[in-house]
Amino acid sequence: MGHGQGCRAVALATTLLLTVVIGGCAYRSAPRATAAKVVEVPAQASQTVIATWQARLEQHIVSAGDGDPAVLSQLPVRRSQAVMRPGQIVFAATDIEAHVPERDGYDVFGLLLGKQSTAAGPRYVFIVGAVQREEYWPTAIADIRVAALSVKAGIATWETGPSDTKALVLYRGNADSSAALRFPAERDQFRLIDCDSGVCVEELRSGARWGLNGQASTAPAPAASPAQPAPTAR
Repeated sequence: MGHGQGCRAVALATTLLLTVVIGGCAYRSAPRATAAKVVEVPAQASQTVIATWQARLEQHIVSAGDGDPAVLSQLPVRRSQAVMRPGQIVFAATDIEAHVPERDGYDVFGLLLGKQSTAAGPRYVFIVGAVQREEYWPTAIADIRVAALSVKAGIATWETGPSDTKALVLYRGNADSSAALRFPAERDQFRLIDCDSGVCVEELRSGARWGLNGQASTAPAPAASPAQPAPTAR
């Protein structure tokens, strides 16, 4: 190979490498310093985003577990390098309300906090966070709330807590602005706590708390279909 051909080959290889790296950054959201930012999401949009995440989780239970929510224990487990704690199970639904995949819209992540025994059967409690994306970057934690799932005789029942702007501001105010914006963050320490409403969640580092409002939404579990769940072990 001549000198000119060798240079062209090196240039081509470099171009391909840069393409892979840039594409990977766009998809995986490489670390980028982000100031604490809280956006107000219209109530209807927020409900749509959370409901879409819930529907995709139901589809996953039907398709992967034949309707048995115990399949949630088989989701990939994420372990934090920043905090000593047991592995976490996170279910993700990406590109919700997106005009272009990965560029905009919302990525929603539900961290499974525990399984509770109730008179109606087991209830799976999640803390759910919606990350807003703009121009291929996560730009804000748009919503956080508690969601609890029960499945009985093929019927999925969701108890969904309200959004809480004060708790969201407190949570974001204690975030590591030098780290990539994500939910849950590496240093987050969410836990279930006792409260008057029956189910409450606290993030230990910030002291932010969320709870259920006691209202339940019930809908039949969807038929198995090609869904786009994104269980993650980030």
